[in-house]
Amino acid sequence: MKNVKLLRAGAIFSMLIFFYPDSLAQNVTLEYIFQDTNIINPRPALKFINSKFNKIYYYADDDYDGKLSLFDHNYLTGETYKYSDTGETASEFVILPEGNALSIIKGDLYISKDFVNTRAFSKDLQITNSDKYEYSPEVIDNAVIYRHSGNYYITRFFLNDINDTPKVSNELQLTSDESDSVSYQLLAIKKPELDFDELSKTFLRILFARYDNSSKQELIFPDYMTEFVKGERKKRGISKVKLFEYELRVKGTDSIYKFINEIKYPDSIRYCTVYADYSPRTKYIILDAESLDRHNRKLYYYNTWDKTINEIYSESDSAWYERHGNTTSFINDSVIIFESEVSGYNNLYSIKADGTGFQKIAGDNYTTLESVIDRKTGKIYFSANREKPYEYFIYETDFDGIILKQITSESGDVEDLRISAEGSYLFYSQSFINKPNELRILSLQDYSSRQITNAVSPEFSQVDWNIPELITFPNEEDGQLVYAFLYKPKDYNPKKKYPLICFAHGAGYLQNVTYGFSPYRDNFMVNTFLTGEGFVILDIDFRGSRGYGKEFRNKTYRNLGYWEVSDYISGINYLSSQGITNSEKIGIYGGSYGGFITLMALFRHPEIFKCGVALRAVSNWKNYFYSNWWYTLARLGDYNKDEIKQYYDISSPITYAENLQGQLLMTHGMLDDNVFFQDMVQLTQKLIDNKKDFEVMFYPKENHSFYRQTSWLDQYKRIWKFFEKNLKNE
Repeated sequence: MKNVKLLRAGAIFSMLIFFYPDSLAQNVTLEYIFQDTNIINPRPALKFINSKFNKIYYYADDDYDGKLSLFDHNYLTGETYKYSDTGETASEFVILPEGNALSIIKGDLYISKDFVNTRAFSKDLQITNSDKYEYSPEVIDNAVIYRHSGNYYITRFFLNDINDTPKVSNELQLTSDESDSVSYQLLAIKKPELDFDELSKTFLRILFARYDNSSKQELIFPDYMTEFVKGERKKRGISKVKLFEYELRVKGTDSIYKFINEIKYPDSIRYCTVYADYSPRTKYIILDAESLDRHNRKLYYYNTWDKTINEIYSESDSAWYERHGNTTSFINDSVIIFESEVSGYNNLYSIKADGTGFQKIAGDNYTTLESVIDRKTGKIYFSANREKPYEYFIYETDFDGIILKQITSESGDVEDLRISAEGSYLFYSQSFINKPNELRILSLQDYSSRQITNAVSPEFSQVDWNIPELITFPNEEDGQLVYAFLYKPKDYNPKKKYPLICFAHGAGYLQNVTYGFSPYRDNFMVNTFLTGEGFVILDIDFRGSRGYGKEFRNKTYRNLGYWEVSDYISGINYLSSQGITNSEKIGIYGGSYGGFITLMALFRHPEIFKCGVALRAVSNWKNYFYSNWWYTLARLGDYNKDEIKQYYDISSPITYAENLQGQLLMTHGMLDDNVFFQDMVQLTQKLIDNKKDFEVMFYPKENHSFYRQTSWLDQYKRIWKFFEKNLKNE
């Protein structure tokens, strides 16, 4: 395979910046932002860590063409190797600890020997040979679990001495009824210790969730771009779930067979199993389960030997739980670590298997986003906004929570924490406000760090993007401190009052006011364009946003849209008191949940918001209950109960549509299977019935998130012209 040297892009970027004038940001256009190839190219993603050979494998786009290439990087020597995209390659692969690779080539599974050195997807041992296409492989020791036609299968491979012929065991089908009505999810998998299951000959344990989808409602999503209108049918609703624990054993030398045991929770509540983990010796399983409305959460301890199950921990919330990136897992055979918000913020706790010894390991009045555990050294590494809510660093602690040390100092956000097998290095992704994420490595001996990748496209890096000013202000109704970003024109004149555009982020529970790169990257870039056109932009982490604790979120329970808009009004009044904005020229826009907030702002406070653009907006939460029950059941309750319907009405913009006085533009993808297109259709009819003036734009080929740059460009040109017309003209 051809060795393609990875160029160090930093010097090239510096030259490009040198030859571009500082004023480029003032002239950036929407056509430039939404050019054919995304100027924010796919970001590097870590795939594997192989500690034996001191290598990581990752994907990155160093050609800036929107296509990811495979790289390996020796984190001791610094050598980086780019794999050629020519020749026969694997559609999926797994790097094995000893340096081999399990590869899927043209739908079949192969072992590529000594892959870490040869860097070739060879076919040294063929594991499967069928007319089915294998996918989603997982390797535990010499066992391979994979899927085809929806079901799970397992086989084992044997790579003996060089003079012996490699061989493969029988293929065992693990699941057999995958269909439109039945599906499976692998929740946990573990190889027992050598001396643990010697008598039973169990070599692997797997926990599956089986979803019976037969009770789900079938919904139709029309596609108008075909010769005749087609209606794609998708099932939505609540599944009936069962848990099955598989004991995989061997007979003779290579024959596999299975024993299946159903795990039943001891009460009648319908649970969602969020996390599951085997103890190191696989005698126990910890099951982290929550009720479907996310008001109640329990930890169960299941004994794989005697098939008993016991509750060891429970908590409840008057509103709902939000999960973060900290898994529930064993520290050892008798102690479990998990995240909880019982203190008011998401922190780390431990508990013994008998339900005693509950204690906090890490946390206080801050959010712990994700963590990794090193059982060998007894350390936990986690990311948190400990000092300031808008800035995340990595911290180190021990299993007793006695020590606490900040071990990164680069300003911004960190995510995707991974630790090497020997516990010497931590890998993570780092970003800043105007710098998309890159991979970094941190030595856990001296805590030194360095950046591994440098793959930001020149089209993005050569622009002097507008960096916002961090501001805070109290909500005028309850005094809650609110964090926000304020984007001002580069030639900002303090003697001038500017038209204000409020941007509302989506998802509800999402944090956008951080020093990391925004999850709304398009809006971040568009802010440079809009401020160049003479607007001021206010971007708020409104009530319900992540990173500020449970109370900050739960305030919105069964009253969606009220406190979010209240936070915006307080922000507008604050900017007006500072002489920054013209209170008669206030607009708002956002997508999805941000579109919902836009509608609530226009319909419930027309005296403040003169215009707004609602992108793919939720206008009727009843529709979203059928689309995404998990989201609405937690925030509003079960719509099928008559006493709950009032909360859906209170929180739905369509209830207040008759109050529209300002100007409204709505956009929506017609193929949207998240927030249905019917939301915009139904609200359109309600506005017509109430004789309101408004504008609509639909996109026949787009889903919830747009895929075509032409659609993005068209939508944002309309947004810009809409605000030009309604906020600048007298």
